[in-house]
Amino acid sequence: MSSRPTRSLRNHWLLVFLVAVVAALVPPAAAQATAGSGGSRDHPALTVMTRNLYLGTGLTNLITAATLPEFVAAVTQDWANVVATDFPTRARALAEEIRRAEPDVVSLQEVSLWRDQTPSDILDPTGNPIGSPTPNATHVVYDYLKILRAQLAARGIPYVPVSTSVNADAESPRAASGGGFTDVRLTDRDVILVRAPLAGKFRHPAAGHYAAQLTIPAVAGPVTFTRGWASIDYRAAGRTTVRIFDTHLEVEDPAAAAAVQEAQAAEFLGLVAASPYPVVALGDFNSAADGSTTLTYKLLTHVLTDAWLAAHPHDPGVTCCQSELLDNRTSTAAQRIDLVLTTGPWSVEKADRTGSVPFRTSRPPFWATDHFGVAVELELGR
Repeated sequence: MSSRPTRSLRNHWLLVFLVAVVAALVPPAAAQATAGSGGSRDHPALTVMTRNLYLGTGLTNLITAATLPEFVAAVTQDWANVVATDFPTRARALAEEIRRAEPDVVSLQEVSLWRDQTPSDILDPTGNPIGSPTPNATHVVYDYLKILRAQLAARGIPYVPVSTSVNADAESPRAASGGGFTDVRLTDRDVILVRAPLAGKFRHPAAGHYAAQLTIPAVAGPVTFTRGWASIDYRAAGRTTVRIFDTHLEVEDPAAAAAVQEAQAAEFLGLVAASPYPVVALGDFNSAADGSTTLTYKLLTHVLTDAWLAAHPHDPGVTCCQSELLDNRTSTAAQRIDLVLTTGPWSVEKADRTGSVPFRTSRPPFWATDHFGVAVELELGR
């Protein structure tokens, strides 16, 4: 993670203005949230969890490749990383986390769909370009959503997807083990899962992409890793309805990415302000809660209440990140970027991290993902 990038005075005051506008529309609720109040249970409770599944590799080597052969080598290495980080095994650990936390709602990021195609229609057998990298591979190798749901169902705790944002969709060639090339396609998704028995209480799924997106030049053409959001309305009891958001904002480094992230945060707060119901916002916001990276966390929490702080005001609660191959036995998490934020005047009954210890020690991957999860029990107002 980088240190906080320098901002121009003009951009700083623009962000201040955005905070003021959104704050006028959605009053802050920080003073209204309490931790561990042991509520009367006269009000309905909602347990939510946010979990970044980790796509299985870092992808940063794609940006630094200077030639087409280097780019193909980078894709080949990334694919090897995806195989090595073994999502089917990690999914078993994730399903156990969810079983223990018993969330009503699970907000997932990096819900990867990996597909491939042999032979490549981007490169010929000698490595020369023959077509454009338009995503068209259809053979499914790993569908993280399907794999995780199967593990949950096997434990007798079925969850169903109720809202999905389909984000980045990209395809690149890699070297095939038998010679020639195979095209690898990654489709990124944010998904809201709910416990199957509660599915009838959720309505009005919505999803979208941010207007602000980061595009980076690369040897194979400009790369845009599209970011978006998903939402669903939950009718808890009586007249209590809440809108639940799931999002994954841009990374914080380099400076161009940080500026895009902050613009996405401003757009997200516009969605919060437009909600006719109180909001629970879940996700990987990629902005350190200690203020060491970008202005995003400060921008968000000027309007929204941070449930972790309400429950653990003196605990940094770090959630990110582990090594690219998940092969570090000791955690390297140093920042809290996975958040549960609310607008409602609700008690935070409990807030826990999940996956904060290795799920096994015999061989990597040791961690279920490169993040920890956050599970929060809220007592909703009427």
